[in-house]
Amino acid sequence: MQAPSHVRQLALFGLAALLAGFTLLRGYDPHDDGLMLQAGARIASGQLPYRDFWMNYPPGQAVVLALLDKLFGASLLSWRILRVAVDATAALLAYRLARTLTSSERLALLVCVAVAGAMAWPAVPGPNPTALMLALAALVAAPRRPLLAGALAGLAVFFRLEIGAAAALGVVMCVPAQARIRAALMATAAAAVTLVPFFAADPSAMWHDTIGFLGIQHLQHLPFPIRYHGSFAPRALLDFYFPLILLLSAGLWVLAALAEAVRTRKTTRRNGLIMAPLALVSVGYLLGRTDEYHLLPLSAVLAVMLACAAAVERRAALRVALIGALALIALYGLQQRGWEALHPPAEAAVPGPAGGGVQTSPADARALGQLLATVNRLTAPGEPIFVANPRFDLVRIGDPLLYIILGHPNPTRYDVIQPGVVTTAPVQREIVSSLQRSHTRVVVRWLDPAASQPEPNGAGRSSGVHILDRYLAANFQPYATYGYYEVLTRWT
Repeated sequence: MQAPSHVRQLALFGLAALLAGFTLLRGYDPHDDGLMLQAGARIASGQLPYRDFWMNYPPGQAVVLALLDKLFGASLLSWRILRVAVDATAALLAYRLARTLTSSERLALLVCVAVAGAMAWPAVPGPNPTALMLALAALVAAPRRPLLAGALAGLAVFFRLEIGAAAALGVVMCVPAQARIRAALMATAAAAVTLVPFFAADPSAMWHDTIGFLGIQHLQHLPFPIRYHGSFAPRALLDFYFPLILLLSAGLWVLAALAEAVRTRKTTRRNGLIMAPLALVSVGYLLGRTDEYHLLPLSAVLAVMLACAAAVERRAALRVALIGALALIALYGLQQRGWEALHPPAEAAVPGPAGGGVQTSPADARALGQLLATVNRLTAPGEPIFVANPRFDLVRIGDPLLYIILGHPNPTRYDVIQPGVVTTAPVQREIVSSLQRSHTRVVVRWLDPAASQPEPNGAGRSSGVHILDRYLAANFQPYATYGYYEVLTRWT
Protein backbone atom coordinates (compact mmCIF):
# COMPACT_ATOMS: atom_id res chain seq x y z
CA MET A 1 0.00 0.00 0.00
CA GLN A 2 1.38 3.39 -0.98
CA ALA A 3 2.48 5.60 1.92
CA PRO A 4 0.21 8.58 2.66
CA SER A 5 1.44 11.84 1.17
CA HIS A 6 2.91 14.56 3.34
CA VAL A 7 0.10 16.84 2.22
CA ARG A 8 -2.54 14.40 3.45
CA GLN A 9 -0.79 13.91 6.79
CA LEU A 10 -0.40 17.66 7.23
CA ALA A 11 -4.09 18.13 6.46
CA LEU A 12 -5.10 15.49 9.02
CA PHE A 13 -2.82 17.08 11.61
CA GLY A 14 -4.38 20.48 10.91
CA LEU A 15 -7.94 19.19 11.16
CA ALA A 16 -7.19 17.38 14.43
CA ALA A 17 -5.54 20.54 15.77
CA LEU A 18 -8.59 22.56 14.77
CA LEU A 19 -10.88 20.10 16.56
CA ALA A 20 -8.76 20.30 19.71
CA GLY A 21 -8.02 24.00 19.58
CA PHE A 22 -11.20 25.91 18.82
CA THR A 23 -12.00 26.06 22.57
CA LEU A 24 -8.40 26.93 23.44
CA LEU A 25 -9.39 29.91 25.57
CA ARG A 26 -12.58 28.53 27.09
CA GLY A 27 -12.76 27.87 30.79
CA TYR A 28 -10.43 26.18 33.23
CA ASP A 29 -10.49 23.35 35.74
CA PRO A 30 -9.55 24.64 39.22
CA HIS A 31 -8.36 21.24 40.45
CA ASP A 32 -6.74 19.44 37.51
CA ASP A 33 -5.29 22.53 35.84
CA GLY A 34 -4.06 23.78 39.18
CA LEU A 35 -2.33 20.60 40.29
CA MET A 36 -0.21 20.28 37.17
CA LEU A 37 0.54 23.99 36.70
CA GLN A 38 1.53 24.27 40.35
CA ALA A 39 3.82 21.25 39.98
CA GLY A 40 5.46 22.92 37.00
CA ALA A 41 5.82 26.22 38.85
CA ARG A 42 7.41 24.49 41.84
CA ILE A 43 9.96 22.69 39.68
CA ALA A 44 10.70 25.93 37.82
CA SER A 45 11.46 27.54 41.19
CA GLY A 46 13.95 24.79 42.09
CA GLN A 47 11.79 22.31 44.00
CA LEU A 48 11.69 18.59 43.30
CA PRO A 49 8.51 16.50 43.24
CA TYR A 50 8.02 14.04 46.10
CA ARG A 51 10.91 15.46 48.12
CA ASP A 52 9.55 19.02 48.25
CA PHE A 53 5.89 18.61 47.32
CA TRP A 54 3.32 15.84 47.07
CA MET A 55 2.52 14.49 43.59
CA ASN A 56 1.07 11.11 42.68
CA TYR A 57 2.14 11.21 38.99
CA PRO A 58 5.55 10.48 37.53
CA PRO A 59 7.48 13.71 36.97
CA GLY A 60 7.41 13.93 33.14
CA GLN A 61 4.46 16.24 32.60
CA ALA A 62 5.45 18.51 35.48
CA VAL A 63 8.95 18.86 34.00
CA VAL A 64 7.46 19.86 30.63
CA LEU A 65 5.24 22.43 32.34
CA ALA A 66 8.26 23.73 34.28
CA LEU A 67 10.05 24.33 30.99
CA LEU A 68 7.03 26.27 29.70
CA ASP A 69 7.02 28.24 32.94
CA LYS A 70 10.69 29.11 32.48
CA LEU A 71 10.18 30.12 28.86
CA PHE A 72 6.89 32.01 29.07
CA GLY A 73 6.22 32.56 32.77
CA ALA A 74 3.28 31.20 34.73
CA SER A 75 0.46 30.93 32.20
CA LEU A 76 -2.90 29.27 31.69
CA LEU A 77 -2.35 29.49 27.93
CA SER A 78 1.05 28.02 27.04
CA TRP A 79 0.21 24.45 28.06
CA ARG A 80 -3.01 24.63 26.03
CA ILE A 81 -1.08 25.41 22.86
CA LEU A 82 1.24 22.48 23.53
CA ARG A 83 -1.75 20.24 24.30
CA VAL A 84 -3.28 21.02 20.89
CA ALA A 85 -0.02 19.91 19.23
CA VAL A 86 0.07 16.73 21.34
CA ASP A 87 -3.56 15.91 20.53
CA ALA A 88 -3.08 16.42 16.79
CA THR A 89 0.15 14.39 16.77
CA ALA A 90 -1.53 11.50 18.58
CA ALA A 91 -4.41 11.49 16.08
CA LEU A 92 -1.96 11.45 13.16
CA LEU A 93 0.08 8.65 14.74
CA ALA A 94 -3.09 6.60 15.29
CA TYR A 95 -3.97 7.11 11.62
CA ARG A 96 -0.53 5.94 10.51
CA LEU A 97 -0.59 2.93 12.83
CA ALA A 98 -4.08 1.90 11.73
CA ARG A 99 -3.19 2.38 8.07
CA THR A 100 -0.15 0.14 8.44
CA LEU A 101 -1.99 -2.56 10.36
CA THR A 102 -5.21 -2.59 8.35
CA SER A 103 -4.11 -1.54 4.83
CA SER A 104 -7.41 0.36 4.72
CA GLU A 105 -7.47 4.09 4.15
CA ARG A 106 -11.12 4.37 5.18
CA LEU A 107 -10.66 2.58 8.47
CA ALA A 108 -7.51 4.60 9.19
CA LEU A 109 -9.38 7.85 8.56
CA LEU A 110 -12.16 6.77 10.92
CA VAL A 111 -9.53 5.97 13.54
CA CYS A 112 -8.02 9.42 13.07
CA VAL A 113 -11.42 11.06 13.65
CA ALA A 114 -12.09 8.90 16.73
CA VAL A 115 -8.70 9.56 18.33
CA ALA A 116 -8.80 13.28 17.50
CA GLY A 117 -12.18 13.56 19.24
CA ALA A 118 -11.04 11.48 22.23
CA MET A 119 -7.87 13.52 22.68
CA ALA A 120 -9.66 16.88 22.41
CA TRP A 121 -12.07 16.54 25.33
CA PRO A 122 -11.79 17.19 28.18
CA ALA A 123 -8.65 19.33 27.85
CA VAL A 124 -6.57 19.35 31.04
CA PRO A 125 -2.76 19.54 31.40
CA GLY A 126 -2.40 16.03 32.83
CA PRO A 127 0.11 13.40 31.63
CA ASN A 128 -2.23 11.00 29.81
CA PRO A 129 -2.22 12.69 26.37
CA THR A 130 1.58 12.96 26.27
CA ALA A 131 2.04 9.38 27.44
CA LEU A 132 -0.43 8.11 24.82
CA MET A 133 1.25 10.13 22.08
CA LEU A 134 4.62 8.58 22.99
CA ALA A 135 3.08 5.09 23.18
CA LEU A 136 1.56 5.44 19.70
CA ALA A 137 4.85 6.81 18.35
CA ALA A 138 6.67 3.79 19.79
CA LEU A 139 4.31 1.35 18.08
CA VAL A 140 4.56 3.21 14.77
CA ALA A 141 8.36 3.08 14.93
CA ALA A 142 8.65 -0.51 16.19
CA PRO A 143 8.76 -2.56 12.94
CA ARG A 144 11.61 -0.58 11.37
CA ARG A 145 13.33 1.19 14.26
CA PRO A 146 13.21 -1.05 17.36
CA LEU A 147 15.67 0.98 19.42
CA LEU A 148 13.80 4.23 18.82
CA ALA A 149 10.55 2.46 19.67
CA GLY A 150 12.02 1.20 22.94
CA ALA A 151 13.29 4.67 23.81
CA LEU A 152 9.88 6.24 23.15
CA ALA A 153 8.11 3.62 25.28
CA GLY A 154 10.63 4.20 28.08
CA LEU A 155 10.04 7.93 27.83
CA ALA A 156 6.30 7.31 28.14
CA VAL A 157 7.04 5.75 31.56
CA PHE A 158 8.35 9.15 32.61
CA PHE A 159 4.79 10.47 32.13
CA ARG A 160 2.62 7.49 33.14
CA LEU A 161 4.17 4.37 34.60
CA GLU A 162 1.48 1.94 33.45
CA ILE A 163 1.01 3.41 29.98
CA GLY A 164 4.76 3.37 29.37
CA ALA A 165 5.14 -0.20 30.60
CA ALA A 166 2.25 -1.34 28.41
CA ALA A 167 3.73 0.48 25.42
CA ALA A 168 7.08 -1.25 26.03
CA LEU A 169 5.38 -4.65 26.08
CA GLY A 170 3.56 -3.79 22.85
CA VAL A 171 6.85 -2.79 21.25
CA VAL A 172 8.46 -6.10 22.26
CA MET A 173 5.51 -7.93 20.70
CA CYS A 174 5.80 -5.85 17.52
CA VAL A 175 9.52 -5.66 16.71
CA PRO A 176 11.35 -8.42 14.80
CA ALA A 177 12.25 -11.36 17.04
CA GLN A 178 15.98 -10.69 16.91
CA ALA A 179 15.47 -7.12 18.16
CA ARG A 180 13.19 -7.81 21.12
CA ILE A 181 15.85 -7.92 23.81
CA ARG A 182 17.50 -4.74 22.55
CA ALA A 183 14.17 -2.91 22.41
CA ALA A 184 13.29 -4.03 25.94
CA LEU A 185 16.69 -2.93 27.26
CA MET A 186 16.36 0.43 25.53
CA ALA A 187 12.92 0.97 27.08
CA THR A 188 14.28 0.07 30.51
CA ALA A 189 17.27 2.38 30.08
CA ALA A 190 15.15 5.32 28.93
CA ALA A 191 12.76 4.91 31.86
CA ALA A 192 15.64 4.61 34.32
CA VAL A 193 17.55 7.63 33.02
CA THR A 194 14.49 9.87 33.34
CA LEU A 195 13.17 8.56 36.67
CA VAL A 196 16.30 7.81 38.70
CA PRO A 197 17.27 11.45 39.46
CA PHE A 198 13.88 12.07 41.09
CA PHE A 199 13.91 8.70 42.86
CA ALA A 200 17.42 9.30 44.19
CA ALA A 201 16.40 12.65 45.72
CA ASP A 202 13.95 10.92 48.09
CA PRO A 203 13.19 7.25 47.32
CA SER A 204 10.65 6.74 50.09
CA ALA A 205 8.70 9.90 49.23
CA MET A 206 8.49 9.02 45.53
CA TRP A 207 7.36 5.49 46.33
CA HIS A 208 4.82 6.76 48.87
CA ASP A 209 3.30 9.38 46.54
CA THR A 210 3.08 7.28 43.37
CA ILE A 211 2.80 3.57 44.17
CA GLY A 212 1.53 4.21 47.70
CA PHE A 213 -1.28 6.35 46.30
CA LEU A 214 -2.88 3.18 44.93
CA GLY A 215 -3.67 2.25 48.52
CA ILE A 216 -6.07 5.19 48.90
CA GLN A 217 -7.36 5.45 45.33
CA HIS A 218 -10.43 3.43 46.30
CA LEU A 219 -11.66 6.50 48.17
CA GLN A 220 -12.35 8.13 44.79
CA HIS A 221 -13.88 5.09 43.11
CA LEU A 222 -17.29 5.76 41.54
CA PRO A 223 -20.04 3.21 40.88
CA PHE A 224 -20.03 2.07 37.27
CA PRO A 225 -22.88 3.83 35.41
CA ILE A 226 -25.57 1.25 34.62
CA ARG A 227 -28.94 2.53 35.86
CA TYR A 228 -29.98 5.61 33.95
CA HIS A 229 -32.63 7.98 35.30
CA GLY A 230 -32.30 11.03 33.04
CA SER A 231 -33.94 12.14 29.82
CA PHE A 232 -33.94 9.97 26.71
CA ALA A 233 -32.22 12.53 24.54
CA PRO A 234 -29.62 10.73 22.37
CA ARG A 235 -26.77 12.94 23.60
CA ALA A 236 -27.62 12.33 27.26
CA LEU A 237 -27.87 8.56 26.69
CA LEU A 238 -24.54 8.46 24.86
CA ASP A 239 -22.83 10.48 27.60
CA PHE A 240 -24.10 8.20 30.35
CA TYR A 241 -23.53 4.88 28.63
CA PHE A 242 -20.24 5.65 26.89
CA PRO A 243 -18.11 3.91 29.56
CA LEU A 244 -20.25 0.80 29.10
CA ILE A 245 -19.94 1.14 25.31
CA LEU A 246 -16.15 1.16 25.69
CA LEU A 247 -16.13 -1.98 27.84
CA LEU A 248 -18.51 -3.79 25.49
CA SER A 249 -16.36 -2.72 22.55
CA ALA A 250 -13.30 -4.15 24.29
CA GLY A 251 -15.19 -7.40 24.78
CA LEU A 252 -16.17 -7.37 21.11
CA TRP A 253 -12.52 -7.02 20.12
CA VAL A 254 -11.60 -9.97 22.36
CA LEU A 255 -14.28 -12.07 20.68
CA ALA A 256 -13.05 -11.13 17.23
CA ALA A 257 -9.39 -11.71 18.14
CA LEU A 258 -10.14 -15.16 19.57
CA ALA A 259 -12.17 -16.07 16.50
CA GLU A 260 -9.30 -14.95 14.25
CA ALA A 261 -6.79 -16.95 16.31
CA VAL A 262 -8.94 -20.09 16.03
CA ARG A 263 -9.40 -19.57 12.29
CA THR A 264 -5.75 -18.96 11.44
CA ARG A 265 -4.22 -20.91 14.37
CA LYS A 266 -1.92 -17.96 15.08
CA THR A 267 -2.00 -14.40 16.38
CA THR A 268 -0.88 -11.51 14.25
CA ARG A 269 -0.18 -7.80 14.54
CA ARG A 270 -2.99 -7.14 12.13
CA ASN A 271 -5.75 -7.89 14.66
CA GLY A 272 -4.41 -5.21 17.01
CA LEU A 273 -2.91 -7.60 19.55
CA ILE A 274 0.08 -5.30 20.09
CA MET A 275 -2.36 -2.76 21.56
CA ALA A 276 -3.75 -5.25 24.10
CA PRO A 277 -1.39 -4.25 26.97
CA LEU A 278 -2.40 -0.63 26.54
CA ALA A 279 -6.08 -1.62 26.46
CA LEU A 280 -5.69 -3.65 29.65
CA VAL A 281 -4.23 -0.79 31.68
CA SER A 282 -6.78 1.59 30.13
CA VAL A 283 -9.65 -0.60 31.31
CA GLY A 284 -8.18 -0.58 34.82
CA TYR A 285 -7.82 3.19 34.68
CA LEU A 286 -11.45 3.65 33.61
CA LEU A 287 -12.78 1.30 36.29
CA GLY A 288 -10.67 3.06 38.95
CA ARG A 289 -12.84 6.17 38.60
CA THR A 290 -15.48 6.12 35.89
CA ASP A 291 -15.91 9.72 34.82
CA GLU A 292 -15.21 11.86 31.75
CA TYR A 293 -11.59 12.42 32.79
CA HIS A 294 -10.81 8.69 32.62
CA LEU A 295 -12.23 7.91 29.18
CA LEU A 296 -9.30 9.03 27.03
CA PRO A 297 -6.82 6.13 27.17
CA LEU A 298 -9.33 3.38 26.38
CA SER A 299 -11.11 5.45 23.72
CA ALA A 300 -7.89 6.12 21.80
CA VAL A 301 -6.46 2.61 22.12
CA LEU A 302 -9.72 0.84 21.26
CA ALA A 303 -10.17 2.92 18.13
CA VAL A 304 -7.05 1.36 16.61
CA MET A 305 -7.83 -2.12 17.89
CA LEU A 306 -11.38 -2.19 16.52
CA ALA A 307 -10.18 -1.06 13.09
CA CYS A 308 -7.52 -3.80 13.08
CA ALA A 309 -10.01 -6.47 14.02
CA ALA A 310 -12.54 -5.25 11.44
CA ALA A 311 -9.91 -5.33 8.67
CA VAL A 312 -9.29 -9.07 9.05
CA GLU A 313 -12.80 -10.15 10.09
CA ARG A 314 -14.53 -12.24 7.40
CA ARG A 315 -17.97 -12.57 8.99
CA ALA A 316 -20.11 -9.64 7.90
CA ALA A 317 -22.10 -9.30 11.12
CA LEU A 318 -19.05 -9.18 13.37
CA ARG A 319 -17.25 -6.85 10.99
CA VAL A 320 -20.22 -4.45 10.99
CA ALA A 321 -20.33 -4.60 14.80
CA LEU A 322 -16.62 -3.75 15.07
CA ILE A 323 -16.93 -0.82 12.67
CA GLY A 324 -20.08 0.31 14.46
CA ALA A 325 -18.26 0.35 17.80
CA LEU A 326 -15.44 2.37 16.23
CA ALA A 327 -17.99 4.79 14.77
CA LEU A 328 -19.58 5.27 18.20
CA ILE A 329 -16.22 6.27 19.66
CA ALA A 330 -15.79 8.78 16.85
CA LEU A 331 -19.37 10.03 17.29
CA TYR A 332 -18.89 10.56 21.02
CA GLY A 333 -15.84 12.76 20.52
CA LEU A 334 -17.44 14.73 17.69
CA GLN A 335 -20.69 15.33 19.53
CA GLN A 336 -18.83 16.64 22.59
CA ARG A 337 -16.95 19.14 20.45
CA GLY A 338 -20.06 19.94 18.43
CA TRP A 339 -22.01 20.73 21.58
CA GLU A 340 -19.25 23.11 22.69
CA ALA A 341 -19.25 24.77 19.26
CA LEU A 342 -23.01 25.29 19.23
CA HIS A 343 -23.32 26.39 22.86
CA PRO A 344 -20.52 28.87 23.59
CA PRO A 345 -20.75 30.16 27.17
CA ALA A 346 -20.72 33.83 28.17
CA GLU A 347 -17.12 34.44 29.17
CA ALA A 348 -14.68 37.10 30.38
CA ALA A 349 -10.91 37.05 30.66
CA VAL A 350 -9.21 35.57 33.74
CA PRO A 351 -7.48 38.56 35.40
CA GLY A 352 -3.80 38.79 36.17
CA PRO A 353 -0.56 38.11 34.27
CA ALA A 354 -1.09 34.34 34.23
CA GLY A 355 -4.51 34.54 32.55
CA GLY A 356 -3.11 34.72 29.03
CA GLY A 357 -6.51 35.52 27.54
CA VAL A 358 -8.14 32.35 28.94
CA GLN A 359 -11.82 32.90 29.69
CA THR A 360 -14.10 32.11 32.60
CA SER A 361 -17.63 33.18 33.49
CA PRO A 362 -18.16 36.94 33.89
CA ALA A 363 -19.11 36.45 37.55
CA ASP A 364 -15.98 34.41 38.25
CA ALA A 365 -13.76 36.87 36.37
CA ARG A 366 -15.19 39.75 38.40
CA ALA A 367 -14.69 37.89 41.69
CA LEU A 368 -11.15 36.89 40.73
CA GLY A 369 -10.32 40.50 39.86
CA GLN A 370 -11.51 41.67 43.28
CA LEU A 371 -9.68 38.82 44.98
CA LEU A 372 -6.45 39.56 43.12
CA ALA A 373 -6.56 43.24 44.11
CA THR A 374 -7.23 42.40 47.76
CA VAL A 375 -4.50 39.74 48.03
CA ASN A 376 -1.99 42.09 46.38
CA ARG A 377 -2.92 44.80 48.88
CA LEU A 378 -2.57 42.50 51.89
CA THR A 379 0.64 40.71 50.89
CA ALA A 380 4.07 41.47 49.52
CA PRO A 381 5.19 40.05 46.13
CA GLY A 382 6.22 36.44 46.54
CA GLU A 383 4.69 36.15 50.01
CA PRO A 384 3.00 32.77 50.55
CA ILE A 385 -0.76 32.39 50.88
CA PHE A 386 -2.77 29.26 51.61
CA VAL A 387 -5.77 28.19 49.52
CA ALA A 388 -8.21 26.30 51.73
CA ASN A 389 -11.34 24.27 51.21
CA PRO A 390 -14.54 24.91 53.21
CA ARG A 391 -13.56 21.92 55.37
CA PHE A 392 -10.76 19.39 55.49
CA ASP A 393 -12.43 16.37 57.06
CA LEU A 394 -14.45 15.89 53.85
CA VAL A 395 -13.04 16.99 50.52
CA ARG A 396 -13.67 16.23 46.87
CA ILE A 397 -11.49 18.65 44.91
CA GLY A 398 -9.61 21.89 45.57
CA ASP A 399 -8.58 25.02 43.70
CA PRO A 400 -4.76 25.01 43.54
CA LEU A 401 -5.02 27.04 40.32
CA LEU A 402 -5.53 30.08 42.56
CA TYR A 403 -1.82 29.98 43.42
CA ILE A 404 -1.04 30.48 39.71
CA ILE A 405 -3.71 33.13 39.08
CA LEU A 406 -2.83 35.12 42.20
CA GLY A 407 0.92 34.67 41.71
CA HIS A 408 1.71 33.59 45.28
CA PRO A 409 3.38 30.35 46.43
CA ASN A 410 1.91 27.70 48.69
CA PRO A 411 3.85 27.44 51.99
CA THR A 412 2.91 23.76 52.41
CA ARG A 413 3.84 20.60 50.47
CA TYR A 414 0.21 20.00 49.50
CA ASP A 415 -1.35 21.60 46.44
CA VAL A 416 -3.48 18.51 46.16
CA ILE A 417 -6.82 18.36 47.93
CA GLN A 418 -7.40 14.63 47.88
CA PRO A 419 -9.40 12.41 50.23
CA GLY A 420 -7.01 10.15 52.07
CA VAL A 421 -4.27 12.81 51.91
CA VAL A 422 -5.34 16.15 53.40
CA THR A 423 -8.15 14.46 55.34
CA THR A 424 -5.62 12.61 57.52
CA ALA A 425 -4.21 13.75 60.88
CA PRO A 426 -0.47 13.55 59.96
CA VAL A 427 -0.92 15.69 56.84
CA GLN A 428 -3.11 18.24 58.61
CA ARG A 429 -0.52 18.57 61.39
CA GLU A 430 2.18 19.04 58.75
CA ILE A 431 0.14 21.77 57.02
CA VAL A 432 -0.44 23.57 60.33
CA SER A 433 3.29 23.41 61.06
CA SER A 434 4.09 24.86 57.62
CA LEU A 435 1.61 27.71 58.07
CA GLN A 436 3.11 28.54 61.45
CA ARG A 437 6.71 28.31 60.26
CA SER A 438 6.08 30.49 57.19
CA HIS A 439 4.06 33.07 59.17
CA THR A 440 1.35 32.90 56.50
CA ARG A 441 -0.92 35.91 56.95
CA VAL A 442 -3.58 35.37 54.26
CA VAL A 443 -5.80 32.39 53.54
CA VAL A 444 -8.17 32.21 50.57
CA ARG A 445 -11.03 29.83 51.16
CA TRP A 446 -12.62 28.34 48.02
CA LEU A 447 -16.36 28.07 48.77
CA ASP A 448 -17.57 26.38 45.60
CA PRO A 449 -20.03 23.57 46.58
CA ALA A 450 -18.00 21.20 44.37
CA ALA A 451 -15.15 21.41 46.88
CA SER A 452 -16.81 19.18 49.46
CA GLN A 453 -19.75 17.70 47.54
CA PRO A 454 -20.20 14.16 48.88
CA GLU A 455 -19.67 11.31 46.43
CA PRO A 456 -20.94 7.71 46.68
CA ASN A 457 -17.56 6.41 47.87
CA GLY A 458 -15.21 6.49 50.86
CA ALA A 459 -14.49 10.17 50.30
CA GLY A 460 -18.17 10.99 50.82
CA ARG A 461 -17.85 10.46 54.59
CA SER A 462 -16.09 12.68 57.09
CA SER A 463 -12.68 11.42 58.19
CA GLY A 464 -13.38 12.91 61.61
CA VAL A 465 -10.10 14.85 61.49
CA HIS A 466 -10.59 18.58 62.20
CA ILE A 467 -7.05 19.66 63.14
CA LEU A 468 -6.61 22.06 60.23
CA ASP A 469 -10.16 23.40 60.36
CA ARG A 470 -9.76 24.24 64.06
CA TYR A 471 -6.40 25.88 63.47
CA LEU A 472 -7.79 28.12 60.72
CA ALA A 473 -10.84 29.04 62.80
CA ALA A 474 -8.70 29.94 65.81
CA ASN A 475 -6.04 31.93 63.96
CA PHE A 476 -7.75 33.60 61.00
CA GLN A 477 -10.72 35.95 60.67
CA PRO A 478 -12.96 36.72 57.67
CA TYR A 479 -11.86 39.81 55.77
CA ALA A 480 -13.88 39.86 52.53
CA THR A 481 -15.86 37.55 50.25
CA TYR A 482 -16.01 37.72 46.45
CA GLY A 483 -18.22 35.11 44.84
CA TYR A 484 -16.83 31.71 45.81
CA TYR A 485 -13.65 33.23 47.31
CA GLU A 486 -13.38 34.23 50.96
CA VAL A 487 -10.28 36.07 52.19
CA LEU A 488 -9.14 35.31 55.73
CA THR A 489 -6.44 37.26 57.58
CA ARG A 490 -4.45 36.21 60.60
CA TRP A 491 -5.53 37.62 63.95
CA THR A 492 -3.12 40.30 65.14
